[in-house]
Amino acid sequence: MLLISILSIVMVSSCGSLNKAEGQFHYNNTITKGQELLDLKKALDEGAINQDEYDLMKDKIINDEYIKSFFKQMDEIDEEEFDSVSI
Repeated sequence: MLLISILSIVMVSSCGSLNKAEGQFHYNNTITKGQELLDLKKALDEGAINQDEYDLMKDKIINDEYIKSFFKQMDEIDEEEFDSVSI
């Protein structure tokens, strides 16, 4: 649940737009990896997450796994489903 919350924060603080006519997706992330890592460390220090969760999320942030996963999901969506996608 916490992982979903943190992912939501990352996605909310990012910006995306979908050009359906040309099938293009434009993504802008306004939060740096450094800020994400600082926020993650704060969550660990405050007891919101444990060390294992911290290590997992830290690796995913450093390796852009959250963003790669998001784009992989976007690639798998049929054109008909684009109408129901919310960013």
